[in-house]
This record gives sequence, C-alpha cells and structure tokens, in this order.
Amino acid sequence: MVAYQHPAGLNPLQRFRQAGAILKGTSRAVNEAWYRSALDLDLQLHLRVDGIRIDSHIYDRRSREWTKGPLLDEALARDPAAIPSFAEEVIDLARKAGADAMGVILHIADEFATSELKPELDNPASLPELRNTIENDPKSVLDDSSVSATESSWRLIPYPAAGGEAIATTVCISRNWANLLSSIRKFGEARNFPLITRATSAPLISLLALPALKTDELSRPLIAILPYPRFTLLAFFNEHGDLRLLRTLQHRGQRRPTQLRQAVATTAAALELADPEVFLMPSTSEPGDVHLLADLQTAFPTTSLRELDASNSEPHESTPLTGCPELRIAASLAETTESPLATSHTFSILRGEGWATQDFLPVATEDAETFPTRSEMKLLRSARYAQIVFALVALVALTWTMLQMYEMMRQPAWKFDPNSAESQRQRLANLTAERSKIDHWDNLLEDRSKAWTTMELLAELFPEKSGFLVKTFNHSVRSEPSPGQAKSGFVREWKITGLSRDEALERLAVLNTRDGISSIFNLVAKNTDNPSFRTDFPSRSLVVNVRTLENGIYRPGPVDELSTLDEATYPFSFDLTITQRFESSDPMAVTAAAAP
Repeated sequence: MVAYQHPAGLNPLQRFRQAGAILKGTSRAVNEAWYRSALDLDLQLHLRVDGIRIDSHIYDRRSREWTKGPLLDEALARDPAAIPSFAEEVIDLARKAGADAMGVILHIADEFATSELKPELDNPASLPELRNTIENDPKSVLDDSSVSATESSWRLIPYPAAGGEAIATTVCISRNWANLLSSIRKFGEARNFPLITRATSAPLISLLALPALKTDELSRPLIAILPYPRFTLLAFFNEHGDLRLLRTLQHRGQRRPTQLRQAVATTAAALELADPEVFLMPSTSEPGDVHLLADLQTAFPTTSLRELDASNSEPHESTPLTGCPELRIAASLAETTESPLATSHTFSILRGEGWATQDFLPVATEDAETFPTRSEMKLLRSARYAQIVFALVALVALTWTMLQMYEMMRQPAWKFDPNSAESQRQRLANLTAERSKIDHWDNLLEDRSKAWTTMELLAELFPEKSGFLVKTFNHSVRSEPSPGQAKSGFVREWKITGLSRDEALERLAVLNTRDGISSIFNLVAKNTDNPSFRTDFPSRSLVVNVRTLENGIYRPGPVDELSTLDEATYPFSFDLTITQRFESSDPMAVTAAAAP
C-alpha cells in the first residue's frame, strides 16, 4: 500500500501529484461507497460486543436476508496481527456476494456512561453546534475538566421534553475498539476495497424499538429498562413520549445492579412521573432474571409492567436474530413505524436526525483529510478527461494547420516572381489614380439639385386644392468654400410667392416651424430616394421664413363662384423662403480640388 501524506505537509504541486496518484491507484473516483455511510451500503457486517461474546452477522439489503458472519472473539479482536486475516475474510465474502463495498457496524453493548453538560449550556437552538463541538473539544462542553479525548469518545443526546433542567446529556464510550475498526479500514484501503466502519451504542439503537413494541395510545409516562451483561440503562419518558433522562447502573460483577428497584422509583419520583408504564427490554436470548419483574412490581404496585421481546420488533425480516435486537433495528432504519410513540418529538429526531446512530469511533480527521473529497475526485477525473480532449483538439488543430500550409504552397501566389513586383506596383498606382478620378466625378455628380425632385418638393408643400395659388418659384444653389478643407459646403434656397385663402393659413403656420418643414423634406427624401432632402444629419441645417400680407385686390364673393385662377378671390398673399445649408463635413459636400 502506498503511504499517502497529509496535504498540510505538501506543497501545491506535491498535493496535485498525490491526488493524481490516488485517482489512478484507487477506485475512489468510480466507487461512491468510499464516501457513504456504513448503514447505507447494500452489504453490511454487524458486530455486537457485550463483554461476554461477539456476535457476527451479515445483512444483504438487496435480498433482505441475514447470514452468519466471520467468527471473531474478543481475544482475536484485540490482537492487531490477527485482524488482517479477519478483514480478508470479510472482503472475500463481499466479493462472493457481488458487492463492491462492505459496511462494518460495531454495536457496542459492553459499556455506557453519561455525563452532564455545563450548566450555562441551556440553549436548545445550540444543539447542532454542540453536537459538532463535543466530538473535537469535549472539555468545552462537559461539566468535568478531567475528561480525556484520547481515551474516550462523547456524543450528545438531546432531552426534547419541555420543562427539563437540561437540554441534553452526553454518552461516553471508551476507545477500546478503535484499533479494530482502524485496522479493518486500513486493510480495505490496502486492498482498494471500501470497508466502511461505524461504531454505534447498542442501547441507543435498542430504544428505537420501543415505538414498534408499544403501539397503543400514550396516556402515561414511560420507563424503559434495558439490561445488559455489564450495565442496565434506564430511560424515562413523559406522558408525551419525550425523553426526560438517561441513567445507567453498573452491575459491578453482579447479575443485575443492586438497588435497581430503588433507583427506578426515586428517579421517577424526582422527575414527577406519576403512575408510569414500565417496559423491560432484554437485550440477549439468555434467560432473564425471573425475580426482576416481581421486584419492580413492589416499587410500582399500581402500574403495568411488561417484558418486551425486541428481537421480534421487525417480523418481516427473514432469519430472526435471537438476542441481537440492535442489528435488526440498525438495518431497518429507513423504514417507519406507525404508532403514537413513533410520532413523538424524541423518536422523530432520534431516528430522523441520526442521534441514536451516531458514530462513536469515526475515521480520524487527519486520515480523512489525507484523501480528496468526493467532489474533488470528480473534479480530478473530469480534468483527466479534459487533458485527453485537449490533446485530441491540439492534434486536430496541428493536422489542420499542416493541411492548410500544404494547400497554400500549392497556390500560384506561393510561386510569385519577385521580378514582377515593379510591374504590379505600377499597375496598382494606375488603378489608384483611376479610382481617384472616379471618386472625384462621382462626388461632383451627386444628386444635389434636380428639377424633378424640386418639383416634388413644391407638390408636397402645396397639395392640390389646399387653398394656395403659387405665382413664382425660384430655386438656387451656391457653394460656400471652406479654407483648408478638402470639400466645400453649399447652400440651397427656395423662394416661393403666392396667394392663399383662409383655410391655407394654418398650413403656412405649420410650414413656418422647424418640425413642419423637416417633415416635408423627409417625406420628399423617402418618395424620391434623394438623400439631399434628409434632415437627420448633424452637418445640415434647415431654416424657413414665411411672411403673410393682405391681398389688395381681394374681392369677396360666394364660395361656389370662386375661381382657382382668379387672384382677386384670395384674401392673403405670402412670401416663403427655405434655406438648407450643407457643411464641408457633410457626405454630399463638393470636392474642392481640381480633377486629377
């Protein structure tokens, strides 16, 4: 196995090379099992340790079947030299089952201890933050300065019940089994086969069976008693099914803890749990203490005491696991239980938010940071494909360039004779001179003033039967030389005199405005396709002047008898002058230079 280094001790180039080696030498880029939880894998090995024996069972989620797993005893589990052979057997079983990974779940049932939080930590909204903090810095959370994070592992369990004195408690488990899980993981990494581990607290998972065992309505507080070979867990719930307290009683070599009855009774009284229901949930298939229920009945003479068989809490599974309820419960976490207790806040978050299945012995932070994350592996894989694509694109581009060069070399221009350069330059000079002449005369022959466009202007100014009689019409054009400029501007002027009736005075007023005369010019430019009448050039200006006088020979008469050509029937005379100026920068300015 290649010894990979933590990225913090490598420079950027070394990090990239190591990531490339991991991409090439492992299946982390194609096998998503490396980044999944052990409880989410299709094939799972469940190990249960209770201080007496180690149970080993394999669960296949695809067929929903349980089978016996590889044999393992505590002496073998504590021997580092014997673990590789056990891990090799696990991998062989997984490959025979057609799985690309194996989840190894260790259910720790040989120890369970609780510790209190600091009194000042009483904000329920801070539970997610405390959940992360206690894994890395338990001293900042626990009300005990003597704790050692290297010897034990703590996890938070919330108390959702209203009115409680604490928002949560902590569960402590030693790291005695850390070397076993670490050795299994490292062996899987050496074989490039994901062996994903998880260490859970067996009593916490067993509590999840309670909603499936108590299916009737909630009416009274509950007390769950979970006896294990080395300790007994007491769980106290209020009448709404919410957890109030977790308490452990160590057996200290006895079959059951001394003063169990008194501890249950006094704790229930302290929590003000009146007339509770008591459930005894054995965790093994061994015969229980026949006197335990009778002893508890003396402490709760008026309440109901029931002994529940948690091993049959999931009857739909094949091959019942006698005495190992935690294994069956952990394998069916995705399934929901329909009961009033299952909908309580406590069991909703214990199952839904993973409080009951927390990993007490996770992969060390340094080991986890050594390998790239799932997204980083995908990025590296994409970059690898991108390099291949870029190489192909570069090869295609090079081939295309060479073909283009070959085609260019076959063109007649490639064989150009330098001696013919002078004749080509002379020909270009002649063409340039000819082009200058053409441009010169094209400019002089621009459509600046033609008779038919001028007559079109007159028709637009004075439409037929509009109350006008035009007497004189004079159009002139003169240039305005601009010293130092290559072109000269020019001025066009129209002088029109005539007579008008009353109804024509309004049109004369409109023509006497910039907008009115501009609209007429633009209409002429559109109808004649003559750009000289356009007024939207900044190098052009348009000025109009209208003078209206009374007609001295006017004689009023009936409207039906008025003649269009009779000057005496028009009450007004007018004098209209339109001046359009083109500057030297205008596109239609006249070339001032002599013809070439």
